[in-house]
Amino acid sequence: MSNRVDLFQPEQTDLAIAAASAVVFLDGALCPELEIIEIVRSGWPDFSTARLMYNPAALSSLDAKSVEQVGAQLYPGARICISQHYSVSPPSVVIETLPVFVGQIETIESNLSDKGENVQIVTADYNANLKRTIIYGRYVSDVDGSAKFLIGADPIFNEDAAPNASASPANFSGKNCRVFAAELSSAAYWTYAEIIDYLLSIYIQPGKLTRPPLELLWALTDNQQAAELDLTGLNVLQALHHCCERVGLKFRFMPINLPDGPAQAIEFYKPDSTRKVELELQPRGRQLNISKTNVAAYSSRENFWPVTHRCIGLGDLKVYEATFDLVAAWDPSGESTNFDAFSPSSNPQFYQVRDVYRKWCLNETGRYSGQPYNQGPACDFSGIFGTENYVRRSRRFYPALTCDAQGRSLGYFLEVSYDDGEHWWQYLYAFDNLLDECGIWLSSDRLDLNTWIAILKGVLRFRITCSVVSDERLSCQVADGPVGAGSPVIDHVIHLPRPFRYRKVTNQSNFYGSTDPSLGKPDEADDSDALYEHLRKWAGSKSEVIETVDLQTPYLALHYSVGDRVIASPQSRDIFSLHSDNRSTARIEQVRMDFKNQCTNLKIIRRRNGQL
Repeated sequence: MSNRVDLFQPEQTDLAIAAASAVVFLDGALCPELEIIEIVRSGWPDFSTARLMYNPAALSSLDAKSVEQVGAQLYPGARICISQHYSVSPPSVVIETLPVFVGQIETIESNLSDKGENVQIVTADYNANLKRTIIYGRYVSDVDGSAKFLIGADPIFNEDAAPNASASPANFSGKNCRVFAAELSSAAYWTYAEIIDYLLSIYIQPGKLTRPPLELLWALTDNQQAAELDLTGLNVLQALHHCCERVGLKFRFMPINLPDGPAQAIEFYKPDSTRKVELELQPRGRQLNISKTNVAAYSSRENFWPVTHRCIGLGDLKVYEATFDLVAAWDPSGESTNFDAFSPSSNPQFYQVRDVYRKWCLNETGRYSGQPYNQGPACDFSGIFGTENYVRRSRRFYPALTCDAQGRSLGYFLEVSYDDGEHWWQYLYAFDNLLDECGIWLSSDRLDLNTWIAILKGVLRFRITCSVVSDERLSCQVADGPVGAGSPVIDHVIHLPRPFRYRKVTNQSNFYGSTDPSLGKPDEADDSDALYEHLRKWAGSKSEVIETVDLQTPYLALHYSVGDRVIASPQSRDIFSLHSDNRSTARIEQVRMDFKNQCTNLKIIRRRNGQL
C-alpha cells in the first residue's frame, strides 16, 4: 500500500468564451427591453447604423407593452447609446461605460402576425442629420465683422478661379469662421480646410457634434488652396465628401465619452495614418489557442493584377492672347467710291454690300485665301499655341487677358492704321465681334471720314488684341505603376474643366511684358501644379483593389473601426499575403457586429500601395 496520490488533468480542446454584453440607453435612461441585433460600421456614404429589437422578456409581465405602446415610447429622433461596461480601477470594482455606438432612431418597424408582435428600430449616427441638410445661399461678411445670409448667392468657393473668401473670420450667432467676402478687391483664397470649417460651423448645431479645430484641418490638408468648388444643392455630407476627396482625406463619426459636451465626434484622417490591428490564424495542425487565433471563418476573392492604372486629368481648354492682323473679308466686286452706298440709312439695298469695307476677319480656315478674296494663306496658330496639334476650323475671338489698372479686361482691343500699318490708333467707333468666325464688323451707321479716306487710298488696315481658345486642354497624367513595361494599362479620364485653367498672354501680343502704368496684372492662370496634385491625391484614394476578404471572428469584437490597417504576426498564416507582398495594404472597410450569433464580420479590402 502506497501513500502516493497521482493527479491527472484532462486535456482541454474545446474553448468557451463568455458572451459579450452591452447596455442600451434611451435618451439617457437605461432601457433593458431593447435587445441589440447588430451594429454596422461603414465609411462613406452609409457610416454607422444599429438595429435593435423590443424584447418584453426583460420586463415583468405587468410591464410588457403592446406594439402601439412601444411605438409611443420609441419615437423617431430619440437618442440611443449602446455602451460596454468596464472596471476603471481593478481589482476594485468601479464600473464605467464605454460608448460603442451613439445615434438616433431613424425608422421603427412594427409587425403583428400569427407569430406574435415584433418591433425593431434602426438607428444611425449623426450622418443622417447631415444628409437632410441642403446647402444653398452664402454667408457674407459685413462691415462690423458679422455675417449676413444671402439666399440668392450660390455657394461657389473661389468662383472663376478668383478669391472670394473674407479677409478675416466673422463672428455671428455664436459662430466664428471665414465666410464669403462682400468686396472681392480685399478677398482671400479659400483653402480646403477653411471650406470644411465653414460647413461644420454653419450647418451643425452647437453642442451636437465635436469637430476638429481649424489648425488641425490645415495640417491634414497641407493648407492646400481650393480650386473652384460649387456646392449648390448638395447636402452637407456630400459637400464634406467632395472636399475630402480632393485632398485625400476620409472622415467618420465616432462615439466619445465626455462628461460634458457632444456624445459624437467627426474625425478626419489620412488613410495611411490609421491604427493597426492584428488578425491572426494559427498554422494548420496546431492546438487552438485563442490568444493566437482570432479568425474563425474566412473567404476571399482575388482580382487579376498587376495592372497599371493611369489617370489622365483634363482641365479647361487653353486660352491665349495675341495681336492678330485682320484681312478684308468681302468680295472686291462690290467696292465703289460712292460713300452713301455703304450706309444703311442712305442705301435701301445696303444688304447687298453690307460686308464691303466693314467685315475684317482672321481667315483661320483659309476661306478668304482663294478667289475672289485672295487674302493669302490661313492664319497659323502654331506660334501662339506652341504646338502644331490643332485643327483648322472656325473659331471666335474672346476678350483680352490684359487688364486695366482696375483689373478689368481690355475687351476686344481693336486698332486701325490709316497708312498701311506704319502707325496704329485705337479704333473708337462701334463694331461687332463675330460669333461664327474670328472677325469683326464695323457697325457705325456711316464710316468715319478718316476710314473712308484710307479706303480710297487703299491703305486701311485693322488688327485686334484679344484671346482665342485652342483645341488642347490643360492636362497631366499620373500612374500607379510602370507604363510601357508589358503590364496592362487602364486609363481613367477625369474631366475637371472649371477648377483648372490655363490662360496666357503670348509674346505675339502687343501687351506682352508691358510696363504701362495704366495696365494692371493680366488675367493669366496656370493650374498645372494644382491639377497634378489633385489628380495624384484622387488616384491615391482610388488605388486598385487586389483582394476582397470576408472574415468572421470567433467572438463578438466591439472595437474594430473602419480604416484600421490589418497586420499579422510572423507566426500567423499569411491569409492576407502581407508577408509575401509588400506592395499592398489591407484595411477594414466594414464592421458588422452580430449580437445574436456573438461574432463580428469584417469586410477587408487589400489595395495596391500608392506609387504616385
